[in-house]
Amino acid sequence: MEKALDAHASELDGLKQRHQDLEKRLAALDRHLSLTTAEQAERVLLKKEKLRVKDRILLLTTAHGPPVS
Repeated sequence: MEKALDAHASELDGLKQRHQDLEKRLAALDRHLSLTTAEQAERVLLKKEKLRVKDRILLLTTAHGPPVS
């Protein structure tokens, strides 16, 4: 059971870090006055990934409860 909690906490930590990294990159793109076509495409993909990560975080926290530290 403890291994499962450790894995749960580890996955959540990784997802939270990934979400934060995506937010930082999106903020950097948003600071540009205009975006290239490649940057526009990257922005769309990053937003989709950020939502997937957020959904996974929500799923893990509601299904298993927050990890015990």
